[in-house]
Amino acid sequence: MVSNFLTRKNDFYDITKDMFTKKLSTLSVSDKGHVYKYSNFGYATLGLILEEIFSQDYATLMDEYINNELHLQNTKISDKKGDPANYWDWNKNDAYLSAGGIVSDIEDMLSYAQMQLDEEGCFELCHEPLKKIDATTDNYEMLNIHLDSIGMGWIIDEENDIIWHNGGTDNYNSYLGFDPESGTAVVILSNLPPDYRIPSTVLGVKLMEELRSQ
Repeated sequence: MVSNFLTRKNDFYDITKDMFTKKLSTLSVSDKGHVYKYSNFGYATLGLILEEIFSQDYATLMDEYINNELHLQNTKISDKKGDPANYWDWNKNDAYLSAGGIVSDIEDMLSYAQMQLDEEGCFELCHEPLKKIDATTDNYEMLNIHLDSIGMGWIIDEENDIIWHNGGTDNYNSYLGFDPESGTAVVILSNLPPDYRIPSTVLGVKLMEELRSQ
């Protein structure tokens, strides 16, 4: 990761599954309660678990799931092709692909948002709160953004009845938030870094508030 930082590459580039598994084998996590913290390492671990269960590499597994089950034709594991540019570098067998290797476009993301609103099949279970996290920071509190509970990858803002998640790389940031009760969803995709002026999360929450007040 230090080498990647110095060469301005994706921090997680070329961290192999063997390297990751070796590191994972040295860790011991107690069963006591822990303070919530988003973890790319955790998502990389989930990716390796999926590979073990399905006996298939993560990139192939996800591309098949996205195409054959979700029917999203413009969503895939990144191959650095497309417009705009400045995608993260990845190798097909990088351990961290499951923590940031998927690219999409606005049409597919809106279709995915509709799937969340419909709550069909596994999606309804994904929205159920698994644990209270109370992880709202002071900055988020000032912006009326809350991290109250966590579902299967989704952050639940109980104060505003929004289920949401965001993401960011060196050159992009994104937000998807929705409210199944009102049938409202917002997708923001930005070709700017998360720390540039107004992040997509702030824009997304503001737009959600405006749409639901109409």
